[in-house]
Amino acid sequence: MASLTITLERDAPSAVAYPPSAWDLRGPVEARLLSPPDVSLWLYRISLGAGSELRWPGVHGDEAVYVLAGSLEVAGRPEGSIVESGGAVIVESGLPARVFAMSDCQLLHFGSTFAEPPADGPYGAPSAQGHVVHAVGPGGVYAAVGDGRDTRFYADSSCPTCRITLMRTGRGAAYASPAHSHSQDELIHVLSGEITLGRSTLGPGDTLYVQADRRYTFTGGSEGFSFLNYRRDASMHAVVRGGEPKLEGGATHGFRHVADVIDVSPRDG
Repeated sequence: MASLTITLERDAPSAVAYPPSAWDLRGPVEARLLSPPDVSLWLYRISLGAGSELRWPGVHGDEAVYVLAGSLEVAGRPEGSIVESGGAVIVESGLPARVFAMSDCQLLHFGSTFAEPPADGPYGAPSAQGHVVHAVGPGGVYAAVGDGRDTRFYADSSCPTCRITLMRTGRGAAYASPAHSHSQDELIHVLSGEITLGRSTLGPGDTLYVQADRRYTFTGGSEGFSFLNYRRDASMHAVVRGGEPKLEGGATHGFRHVADVIDVSPRDG
C-alpha cells in the first residue's frame, strides 16, 4: 500500500456490507467507502433515513461520526443530546451506544480496525473506567480562529478516557503548508474548496490517506478550503527544517477551550 493514497469520491465503491457485523443498523442506509481497503483507518460516507438507528456493541475502538447534514440524537443521560450539522459524535472505546437520525442525515463515520485504544502514545493508555459518548457541537472542544484560519478540535487525544483525534481546519484564502510529517496515520477529508498535492487536486468529498512519518506538503485553493483530519492517537508534528517535533492538540497549543460538548452516559449496556 502506498504511503500516500487519494480516494476520489466519484470513484469510491458502494459499501454493501455497511455497517460491519459488529454494529447494528436499523432503517434505510446508503454507504460509500472513502478510505483505502487495506489500511488500519477507515472512513464511510453514509446517508441515513429519518428514524434510522445505529448501535455500537461493547467491543470497538474510539470512533467518530461527523454530521454533514441533518441531526442526530445520542441516546442516554442527560436526555435530548442533539448533534446538528457541523458537529460530531465521539463514541469512546468499549462502550455500547446508540444514535438516532432525527431527519434524513449525511454523515462521515471514522474509525480504526483495532478494537482497543492505543496505549503507547504520548498520553499512554486511556482510563478503562468512565467511558461516555461526547456529543460535540460545531464550536468544538478547542478552537483557534483568526487571520483567515478556523481550526476546531472535536477530540484531541488528551481526554482521560479516549485517544481519538478529530479536527476540522480551514483557511479563507490561498495557503501553502510547510513540508511536514505526523507520527500517526491520518485521513484527511475535504469539506470545501480544494487542496493540491503535487499534480493531484482534491475537492469536496475526496479523501487523502497519509501513513505515519510520511513527509508531504499541500497548497489550498485561492478561495480557501476546509477539511477534517482523523487519527487514532495523539500525533507528533515535525516540520522539515523546523526544529523538534511537537505534540499536536488544542490542549497543548493554547487553543481557546470552547467546550461545546455534552458527555452522554448510555441508559443501558
